[in-house]
Amino acid sequence: MTPRPTLTYLLKQTPSRALLTILPALALSSGCSMGGYSSGDLGVTPGGVQDNRYARELIEDGQIPDETAFRAEGILSEHDLPFTKGDACTELLCPRAAVARHQPVDGGDPQLLVQLGFATSIDAESFERRPLNLALAVDISGSMSGEKLDSVKEALTAMVDQLDGHDRVALAIFDDTAELRLKSTVMDEGGRDELRDAIAALEVRGGTNIEAGLALAFEQVAPLAGDPTVEDRVMLLTDAQPNVGATGLDSFLGMTRFYAESSIGATVFGVGLDLGAELAQEISKVRGGNYFYLADGEAITSIFEDEFEYIVTPLAYDLEAQVTASAGWGFAEAYGAPLDGPSSELEIGASTLFLSQRGGGIGVALRPGEGQELPLSADALAEFDLSFLPRGADAPVVDTLAVPWQGGQTYAASFVTADDLGAFKMAVLIDEYLALRAAADYCDGELTQEAALAIVKAASERLG
Repeated sequence: MTPRPTLTYLLKQTPSRALLTILPALALSSGCSMGGYSSGDLGVTPGGVQDNRYARELIEDGQIPDETAFRAEGILSEHDLPFTKGDACTELLCPRAAVARHQPVDGGDPQLLVQLGFATSIDAESFERRPLNLALAVDISGSMSGEKLDSVKEALTAMVDQLDGHDRVALAIFDDTAELRLKSTVMDEGGRDELRDAIAALEVRGGTNIEAGLALAFEQVAPLAGDPTVEDRVMLLTDAQPNVGATGLDSFLGMTRFYAESSIGATVFGVGLDLGAELAQEISKVRGGNYFYLADGEAITSIFEDEFEYIVTPLAYDLEAQVTASAGWGFAEAYGAPLDGPSSELEIGASTLFLSQRGGGIGVALRPGEGQELPLSADALAEFDLSFLPRGADAPVVDTLAVPWQGGQTYAASFVTADDLGAFKMAVLIDEYLALRAAADYCDGELTQEAALAIVKAASERLG
């Protein structure tokens, strides 16, 4: 008889490591911070935050991450949440859904968790990314001294090896002001050498004028933008601590949104324990955006060698999902997507869907009416009315997805049963998110130390 796989095996990472590390911090009332592998085929993941590395690094430093340091979508995006059942996908994007019965680790009522995601017909072996029209905006301000700038230079040097003569790259740097170090240049052998030299010459100085650096980078991409066979993109590498020029979030979002209307995307790479995480995260939510934290050499290798071709490949924009719950059901929470006031109808979505080594998804939790127990199965839990605009298309795709509950099976934990492996893993990862949220609530004075410790301990035991 084949032994049941462990949670560690299924997740391929060990989220409990971070939770076990946070226990001493909570027990000692430490200072609160202010501030996976593929199943074989390619997957699809929402844009925005793409990892939970920043929160883990804060925890390993003895801090308790506040609510700006982590996002549910970051935790989910680190892992492959596959849809292993159903017909093969023959389209660019095929909507999929699966359900898990979940008892939340924070003591909430049992719920049915719907994983909404997409499969794709794109094959990893034959996939080739589009040529890039790219500009780099690199923070060289005084706060970037030491390991921060070293990490940025290491990351950019690794990126150069992913470029070829079909790509164009410009390099802008910023401190108190912005300066163009390399105009938009074809990345043939000579161009790559020029870019490597410009990267090697980076040194810290001055203040942090992110507004000027971003503007200069966008100005290098814009004149050549608009070719549908080319990916137009700006990459911002920073600790996100603006102190010169515009420092408010609205100015950065306004600029990013303006250029997003011309299909120029933005990828943010954050560095440092003092990262201005909210700024980086909010920019990445804009159409065409994503965000990664450069924690260490392992993260740099993963992002710039293993995943680079996917993080610059948006597949669709403007995902909207109007969710209608069946009679007798209500919404509890949405994970990995905005939720504005639970009601019988709920609109969730994502500004961008990216190609990925991992299958991602958005989670929507449903609960029966007061006093009602979860059923063993249900023909219909909810209906998703979907709309999304494939890259390069003139009109959105509209689809409807009905979601049944088939009763589920156990995979590696008794507190979750699921209709598919991805939904099972999503439920487990949401427990990690709930534990981090409990610790953050303690920092905000919304939860006692005893209550937060109990939730984190319970999550560690489940995930261990």
